[in-house]
Amino acid sequence: MPRVFIPAKFLDSERVTLDRAASRHLVKVLRLQAGAEVRVFDGCGTEVEGRIVRAHAAGVELALGQRHRVPSPPVTITLLQSVPRGDRMDVIVQKTTELGITRIVPVLSTRGMVKPPPGKTRRWRTISQEAARQSGRADVPEVEDAVALDVALADAAAAGGTRLALWEEERALPLRQVLVQVPPLPVILLVGPEGGLSEAEVESARGQGFRAVGLGPRILRVETAALVAVALTQAALGGLD
Repeated sequence: MPRVFIPAKFLDSERVTLDRAASRHLVKVLRLQAGAEVRVFDGCGTEVEGRIVRAHAAGVELALGQRHRVPSPPVTITLLQSVPRGDRMDVIVQKTTELGITRIVPVLSTRGMVKPPPGKTRRWRTISQEAARQSGRADVPEVEDAVALDVALADAAAAGGTRLALWEEERALPLRQVLVQVPPLPVILLVGPEGGLSEAEVESARGQGFRAVGLGPRILRVETAALVAVALTQAALGGLD
């Protein structure tokens, strides 16, 4: 069934009019007409049954019906992602959303992008919404504004939970081995940019309660490392069952 994202604050009445982008997608791309059923999700874990009562590319009107609360994932995963150069962050946001990430914090680190251009955070939030729609999620991951690494590390320490820093120099302690011992608590994963985290940054992370872990003998691209780390964590803690 076609799905469409509408923020919870717009779902208080019995009818709602979609914005131009969502309306155009339903009418021009999916060719839906009045009477067609759609599934609305609010990004906070609720799905609503909807029916098109007026089909126009400038503004589709939906009649809202029964609401369903979708169970939350068994574990929450936060990704502290050093912002890479180019459009790789787009891929990371999209694919980790599909994998069930809870929260994404773009981090400014020594070897990564100095500062994202204006509008990037808004773009990443749009990407996460679209990926949630496509993958059948009723919630949308939080995508925070970019912060300095030391700020992200301090916030992570205050939040508690299991904190793991992916580092290509760590050969003795693989992520999979650590995940076997992880209780069903919030997990925070720190992934570096191209070139990885510096040794000083890893030491700073350790000072905030992070354990340095590896992903095996191969050097992975930043976007691959993030996806592998999230997928392994989800698989180990029941998020893919």
